[in-house]
Amino acid sequence: MDDRPFRDGMKAALPIVLGYIPVGMAFGLLARGAGLTPLEAALMSFLVYAGASQFLAIEMILKGMVWLPIVIATFFINLRHILMSSNLSLYFKNIRLNTLALLSAQLTDESYAVAILKLPDMKDRPRYLLGLQVTSQLAWVSGSLGGAFFGSLIKSSEYGLPFALPALFICLLVLQIRSSLHFWMMIVAGLSSLFCKWVFPGNWYILLAALFTSGMGVIIEHKGRSSKLKGERK
Repeated sequence: MDDRPFRDGMKAALPIVLGYIPVGMAFGLLARGAGLTPLEAALMSFLVYAGASQFLAIEMILKGMVWLPIVIATFFINLRHILMSSNLSLYFKNIRLNTLALLSAQLTDESYAVAILKLPDMKDRPRYLLGLQVTSQLAWVSGSLGGAFFGSLIKSSEYGLPFALPALFICLLVLQIRSSLHFWMMIVAGLSSLFCKWVFPGNWYILLAALFTSGMGVIIEHKGRSSKLKGERK
């Protein structure tokens, strides 16, 4: 069996690894503060494997909530993964359902972004995506375990740990800018998110800015293709 796709996926995971280790350490530190053991923190990162949901779960545990609201909240936060995994499944033909289920279970926002960025390498190569996701999850679990054991020795404010995840998303965003349209959509997304955050309470600004920018991008791209077709007909 050719292991090259798996190794290529591992190499592609390097930007994610650099972000996941410090953020995982921050989670491990918070998990210990909430009363979890290092093993429990590592198991949550291995079984749940959902950064935002894990941080929310720790906050709810600190507030003394029982398990059912935590499970429900985690479920709804992770519903976005259904859309991402459905999109990725389009690029794998004649792949067994259990393989697709495994790939979907390990999917995160960051691994999805890298997979779409490396679409020619990923398409119809499930081992590539598996290498990308396994390496990413190992980094997350290792960071969580390290934070749970040694996090108390690190002052996160001195090393910028809270900024590690936003920095990772900025890096992935920059890598995906391949045309002037992408650049201007990035600007529109930033400005619209700031506007929506100012107008609407809570975290609705994230969803609203995403929907607005995506719609703008589709409209502009559609008009560009229509103009191109009209020019070719002339």
